[in-house]
Amino acid sequence: MLFSLGCASSGTSRPDAIEGRRLFDADSKTHARNSGESRQWTIGLATFSGNDAPARAEAEADRLRSIPALRDVFVMDRGSRAIVCVGQHPSPSTAEALAQLKKVRAVTIAGERPFQHAFFIPPTGKAQDDLDLRRAPETFGSSAVYTLQVGVYGRADGKPPTEKDIAEARAKAEEAARELRRQGELAFYYHGPSMSMVTVGVFSHDDIDQGFSYELQQLKERFPYNLLNGQGVSQTLNTTQGRQKVLQESFPVLIPTQ
Repeated sequence: MLFSLGCASSGTSRPDAIEGRRLFDADSKTHARNSGESRQWTIGLATFSGNDAPARAEAEADRLRSIPALRDVFVMDRGSRAIVCVGQHPSPSTAEALAQLKKVRAVTIAGERPFQHAFFIPPTGKAQDDLDLRRAPETFGSSAVYTLQVGVYGRADGKPPTEKDIAEARAKAEEAARELRRQGELAFYYHGPSMSMVTVGVFSHDDIDQGFSYELQQLKERFPYNLLNGQGVSQTLNTTQGRQKVLQESFPVLIPTQ
C-alpha cells in the first residue's frame, strides 16, 4: 500500500470543476522536432514546461553538449513540454540502448550524478511495461523510496466501487501515466483496492527528510495539485486566518516494496 506524508482533507472532497487543473492535456498533440524522433525510443534528461519551455530546453541542451557522453543531445516537443533528450533507439532493450542509458546515468557534474534516474521515453503511441510503481525499486534501486502523488482515479462520491468502477479507474490511471511518460515525466500508476493513483518521480530519504530537495520542489511546481479524476480536489482547512477553501496539493508517498 501507499503511505501518505500529506494531510488528509477535512470533510468530503469533491472535484472543483472551475479551478481544477488537468493532470495532462489529453487534447494536445504529441510530436517531435524531427520526424524520425517520433518513431524512436530516446533517453529523457530534463523536462521543461511553460511558454518559455523551448528556449530553456535549448539552453540546457547547449550546456550539456560540452559533456562527451551528451554531445548529441536534442530537444523534443511533447505537447506542452520541451524535453532534452539523447539517443535514438528502435527498442529500449537493445544492447546499444542499455549501454547508453548506463553511460548517461553515470555522468558526473560537479560531483553530482544529475541523470542517475534517467529513463527511456517511448515513441508516440508506444506502451511501456515499467509503469507499475511497484517495479520502481527494481529499476532504480534502494534510492527509490518516495514518489510524488499527483492524481487519483475512482468514485468521487465515497460509495463502494463496483467492479466496473475499479476497472475504469485502473485504465484511466494507466493511460495518464503513459501520457505523462510520453511528455517526459517519470510517471507511474499504482492500483489500490478501490482507487488507482498516479505518481511522478522517484526520491530518496535525502530528498525528503531534511526538507524537500530542489528536484522535488521543481516537480511540485509542475504538479502542484493531487487531482481526482483529472480535476482539482476542494478541501477546507483551518488556518490562522480562519477556515479557507483550497485545492489539495500533491504530496510525497512511500513507494511500495512489494
